[in-house]
Amino acid sequence: MGKKSTRSRGSKGSSRRSAKVAPIAMPLQPIKCCQRIAPKERLFLEAAERGDKHTMFRCLQPPMPVNVNCTNMLGRSAIQIAVDNENVEIVELLLKQDGVKIGDALLYAIREGVFKIVEMLIDHPSITPEMLGTEWYRSKYVGEIGDAEESNDYSPDISPVILAAHCNQFEILQLLLMRGAVIDRPHQLSCSCRKCQEKVNEDGLRHSLRRINTYRALASPAWISLTSSDPILTAFKLSWELEKLALRENEFKDTYMGLSNQCKKCACDLLDQCRSSEEVIAVLNKCADNDSDIEDVDDADGTKLTLSRLKLAIKYEQKEVRHLN
Repeated sequence: MGKKSTRSRGSKGSSRRSAKVAPIAMPLQPIKCCQRIAPKERLFLEAAERGDKHTMFRCLQPPMPVNVNCTNMLGRSAIQIAVDNENVEIVELLLKQDGVKIGDALLYAIREGVFKIVEMLIDHPSITPEMLGTEWYRSKYVGEIGDAEESNDYSPDISPVILAAHCNQFEILQLLLMRGAVIDRPHQLSCSCRKCQEKVNEDGLRHSLRRINTYRALASPAWISLTSSDPILTAFKLSWELEKLALRENEFKDTYMGLSNQCKKCACDLLDQCRSSEEVIAVLNKCADNDSDIEDVDDADGTKLTLSRLKLAIKYEQKEVRHLN
């Protein structure tokens, strides 16, 4: 009897132990699948990391060429690795391969500020002017329009032109603008159009973050300087608009106020570029289209001083600019 009870207790204990072990093994199965990389693909990706162009070239040769879009355990393709390493020669080699998917490599190049690689990537036939802006997420993968994967590093609304503005990359942003990239200005917060309502119903938080990312790009000194014929007035108006948004969207108040202050600083920095009294007077006298009612004031040397910039600073509550003047 004693032996029987011992065996029964042992079998119960072993069953309990097996019951505890079984759930732990289940979540590991997807990770094992992701780790399966063919030896040739591993060699190809390691060569991209080392900058070994000759090994990569051999791996791409028939009759059994490696998949040029294969990824490592972190989901990085060879072209993304080459961009991170700023290896122009390997990027050039990969762009010559049929079916290469640029994916987030363009965003990485913009983030790193490598003008040459950005120019090479946007010259690729798979990149259209629309993809540099609003159509980026839906069509960034060659041949998979409407079936794009979620990026590991950037939200879907971060297009090349928006990222270039965020990073304040003047030369790259100018290049993208010359290629037709645009940033669509967000609708009013109270907009009830079908598109806005669909985005709010789908994911209200993502819609708000998309608006913030767009305003962060519009508030970039590089964007204001390159796209506005009157950057000081643009900075005034955008700063005013962002302050109003801060009052209406309390959960993002600090973010909007930070962007508003950035616009104010941009206006001050532009005024700081004046190198003589004549340039100061020219800036202060700059009139907007609706400034016809401003009275002229004669300076001591007979120069007409409208001081329209200073009056606009008062109108849009730009304290920093008023103190600077």
